[in-house]
Amino acid sequence: MKKDIDLELYNRYLNGEKEAFEILYKKYKDKIQYFIFNIIKDYQKAEDITQETFIYVLQHKVRQGCSFKYYIYLIAKSRALNYKKMITRRIEIHDQYIAEDLQEVERDISEIIIKEEENKLLVEAINMLDDKYKNAIYLVKVEELSYKEVANILGETENNIKNLIHRGKKELRKILIKKGFDSMSKFSKILLIILCTTLLLSGIVYAITKINENLEKKVELTPTFTGKLGNTDNNSMWIGTFNLAWNELMDNYINGKIEFDTGNSIMADELNKQLFTANNLSESDYYIKVGQTLPDLKETIKVDIKNKFEIENSEFLDNINFENASNKSFTIYALLFKQFDFKVPFDRVNDDKFGDNEELVKYFGINNASDKELTENAEVIFYDSKDEFAIRLLTNQNDEILLYRTDQNKSFNQYYESLKQKEEGYTGAKKLDDKDEVKIPYIDIDTIINYDELCGKFIKGTDSMYIQNALQNVKFSLNEKGGHLLSEAGIKGEYNSALMGNERTFYFDNNFVLFLKEKNKDKPYMALKVDNINILQKSQNS
Repeated sequence: MKKDIDLELYNRYLNGEKEAFEILYKKYKDKIQYFIFNIIKDYQKAEDITQETFIYVLQHKVRQGCSFKYYIYLIAKSRALNYKKMITRRIEIHDQYIAEDLQEVERDISEIIIKEEENKLLVEAINMLDDKYKNAIYLVKVEELSYKEVANILGETENNIKNLIHRGKKELRKILIKKGFDSMSKFSKILLIILCTTLLLSGIVYAITKINENLEKKVELTPTFTGKLGNTDNNSMWIGTFNLAWNELMDNYINGKIEFDTGNSIMADELNKQLFTANNLSESDYYIKVGQTLPDLKETIKVDIKNKFEIENSEFLDNINFENASNKSFTIYALLFKQFDFKVPFDRVNDDKFGDNEELVKYFGINNASDKELTENAEVIFYDSKDEFAIRLLTNQNDEILLYRTDQNKSFNQYYESLKQKEEGYTGAKKLDDKDEVKIPYIDIDTIINYDELCGKFIKGTDSMYIQNALQNVKFSLNEKGGHLLSEAGIKGEYNSALMGNERTFYFDNNFVLFLKEKNKDKPYMALKVDNINILQKSQNS
């Protein structure tokens, strides 16, 4: 049976370990407050009712057979509804409510959010979708019909409905983003709860996500080189910065593979292979820092990256809360920085379409009017056909850009292995000639992600340690002159001292005995018993 960490913490609190409840409070406070706010629409009162909810839990033991999560949301709902109905007398939680199925609480979240104005706002956004997505999302997520029922209604297979929902959600996000940042803040909370898997009831810690105005810059980050990529209608990207941070966690904190007490994590399993390490980089191009999550660490990192890379400020560091961290928390920070330029700037060539998109994009490269000198910037890796080929762009630095044109759908690792095999077997001309043309789109990426799959879970074998945040950002640009890459990664973890049953503290702050002896001698030559402060040096602050 799955271990209920929350209930274990609650029971430890009942047994006198006050710190255990502080952990539960920090974990659920913001989630409960948001849940209540969606019922009463009054932020200040939501804060008050949140406090009342926790006080009730302190005073009334969780009923047998209930999880802590279910119990606290049930109480929060009762308190919020009591206030909404303007009932002056508190209504006690009855046994019949406790006996209800846990799914009832989860359904309550959806019911609250799709009521009245929120429902209108969401439906408004859904109506802007393409018809093929619109009906599937509305019937499944608003009307709450099953995939099978919706498949029968729309004459599709269940798998097709699931695919439509998956892609439709991405289109819906784009619509909400276009409405502007302020609107997105409100809409996204509705969307994430209705369309995702019970956000408020999960233990996942979500990072601040940067919203890009230009949707062309959006890219899905994957933390592993070997992992399966997403749908082909999304840009995907891997960069080894997060691997550097994960390697530090493995080597300096866990001393081995990282596994979670909740079961296997495909993402963690891939990262544990350590297929990318600092050995794949020049020391001058990366930076790693590990320390206690305090303002001093943040300032140290700022000074270091300014001195090493001339980076004046890191917005990424603002996503890690250095100010309110406990003395049991730590942060692992990694940075990868690259700047490179081509031997000769490429020409700006005509704007053109990309794939099936109607919108034109900017391109650089070589055409029949270009100076012959530009051909020295690139070499052919292989050329099978107009749809399957690769070239290598050369820079003035120790970096090269490999461009592989293909319609295959593989992992990055499989792409790279295929590229190497094709290069080894290619016997054609490697040098560009006067008839060859090259056209490469300008690239501009600025994105940040929190790897939710790795967050909010206790690390197996430690009994006390978990990952709060697992963040990565990327700023990458490529143009006719060269490229710029800045990527940062951060892992913030914490030790839950309330669960650290085997923690040893050697504090000689009460009666003790001291012996002095020579090594390898049987008896000491001095003994001292210390049981009062008469011989102890007094503090200046006494």
